[in-house]
Amino acid sequence: MNESKRDQLIDSYLNGMDHEDKALLRDAFAPDIVHEHPVRDVRGIEDFLVFKVDEQPPQESEHKVSRRIHVPEVSVVQGRKVGTVEGQPVDVSFCDVYEFNADESSITKLSVYVRE
Repeated sequence: MNESKRDQLIDSYLNGMDHEDKALLRDAFAPDIVHEHPVRDVRGIEDFLVFKVDEQPPQESEHKVSRRIHVPEVSVVQGRKVGTVEGQPVDVSFCDVYEFNADESSITKLSVYVRE
């Protein structure tokens, strides 16, 4: 298990979300990504990018990580998403569970849990 590689992929995801950067997101995930989300589940990188970037309302927000836990099977990140969404303040707790391919070069599954 390479925590540094995992953290780089996780940071690419979070920064990609904060900056609506499809290139960062694409680089972090496997082409056949499985994404479980409270709104809906998606499969495949193209559907993932549409859901996470194109379909999101206008926002200026940042993911603030408070905890990272790495075990051989998964990595878990806990934190808050803060900022504005459609001009309204947002402060949401999240917990993301990440799974990786064998050489830890991409995220293969992301399960997102949120509490408002």
